[in-house]
Amino acid sequence: MQEKKGFLDNFTLKLIAIITMTIDHIGYIFLANSGNNYLISRAIGRIAFPIFCFLIVEGFHHTKSPINYLIRLLLFALISEVPFDLAFFNNIFDPAHQNVFFTLAIGLACLFCLEEMKTKRWFSILLVILFAVSYFIHCDYGPGGVLLICTFYFTGQSRDKFWMQLILCGLIFYLFFGAAELFGLIAILLIFLYNGKRGYNKMQWVFYLYYPLHLLILHAIYLQA
Repeated sequence: MQEKKGFLDNFTLKLIAIITMTIDHIGYIFLANSGNNYLISRAIGRIAFPIFCFLIVEGFHHTKSPINYLIRLLLFALISEVPFDLAFFNNIFDPAHQNVFFTLAIGLACLFCLEEMKTKRWFSILLVILFAVSYFIHCDYGPGGVLLICTFYFTGQSRDKFWMQLILCGLIFYLFFGAAELFGLIAILLIFLYNGKRGYNKMQWVFYLYYPLHLLILHAIYLQA
């Protein structure tokens, strides 16, 4: 296995994803009519989701219990739904949009299917069903987001697959989300610098809680503006 010589650890990647996600959400909520500031904030925000997808794959490879990991993601998907709908749609519940934790949870379930398909081919049926679910529940990034997680599963962080990863992710960004999402390729460069180390690991629940809490805070600020 090729040694990873990057200087970004797991904690640092999470921090980058959190910061760029927050900039994106601030831009979406507060800067919609501010021209270049809006475009710049949304471009920066494209970096976040690919990093989260990559970290889901890393978590899958290192977790002691994929089922507990999945339950945790689904729990925070439910916790985050009202804050998500309030922040972006000013409604307590919007059935037309579901938050990104659902996407990450479905992606994680797909990784389990891909592992089981090595010995049990019928798991391919469940894999197709999961992609369909991501489409019909309208979760953030939808099937394209789930496919991105699966792409990281196959390409990993091996340096000899960097160009393959860059091309595949670029195609997914463009075909599923449009040209603006190509700014997300910056995330692939950051992932290339990942060293495979966990780094500071005492803030796992803080990262989970940050998503619904920051959405509630941004919504409260928006109401006061």
